[in-house]
Amino acid sequence: MTGRILHKVVDASHVLKPVGDVRVTHGPILNQFLQHLNEIDILKSVIVDLSDTDCLDSTALGFLAKIAIRTQTQFGFKPTLLFGHEDVHRVIASMGFDQIFVILKASNEGYADMAELVVEQITEESLRTQVLDAHKTLMQLNHRNFELFRDLVFALEAECPSTTKRGLRATG
Repeated sequence: MTGRILHKVVDASHVLKPVGDVRVTHGPILNQFLQHLNEIDILKSVIVDLSDTDCLDSTALGFLAKIAIRTQTQFGFKPTLLFGHEDVHRVIASMGFDQIFVILKASNEGYADMAELVVEQITEESLRTQVLDAHKTLMQLNHRNFELFRDLVFALEAECPSTTKRGLRATG
């Protein structure tokens, strides 16, 4: 199954629903949502509903972490992350998402009234920079992630001459 990202706004609450197989190609869409958070003045809640997500790659996980961190720093609360499949729960738990999300088991309510998020054409360099940034965010969550993604980040930094190397360190 190919993936897609659905979105719905109810009052000042945003529901983001990745569906299916969510990978690096969805990074620009998640980045677009992240940028949208900068433009919002009032936000009551953010819910990331993974109940119909089959697979998330590390880039998608990095963007979800960035959304959680932005929500906390900009609005002062942890977003809620709903999971449906136990294998998805194991992955998000292993990444340290319990530090940045309130994690709950989902009840499947469907998504008929949600709109699919799409993104304009993106350059390969811009995508590479977004992937690099998403992985750096994961590395900062804990030491295990730091070790897991260090070689990938260094390789991506070598390919991205426009990206300045910042000191990386794990927290937690």
